[in-house]
Amino acid sequence: MQFLDDSLLPENQQPLVIQVAPYGPEFLPSDSGDIPVTMAEQVQKAVDCWNAGATVLHVHVREADGKGSKRLSMFNELLARLRVAVPDMILQVGGSISFAPENEGAAAKWLSDDTRHMLAELEPTPDQVTV
Repeated sequence: MQFLDDSLLPENQQPLVIQVAPYGPEFLPSDSGDIPVTMAEQVQKAVDCWNAGATVLHVHVREADGKGSKRLSMFNELLARLRVAVPDMILQVGGSISFAPENEGAAAKWLSDDTRHMLAELEPTPDQVTV
């Protein structure tokens, strides 16, 4: 196949969107040596993905033990760090998150419409939310 009209030049191609999800909580650090756990590692992974050409980052957060976090405050912290490290990256948060209580005696908020509305409390706000 020959392209004689310069159609393969980047400036003549349609924009490409690459979405990555390097923080998926279904895998634990023991499953792979490439799973970021600390906030610094998660931010560095986002920078690496951006530098590799990704434009959308699906965000999950991990606790110190490597398991997925359900704490709204940790999502807020990671989103704030990502806004600084990769300011042009589109940040996406999943709408199927169940948030755990952070205060003693608070009730857990499991998957429901009320829980999904808690995504509006994220600060800074994500660019996208999957539902």
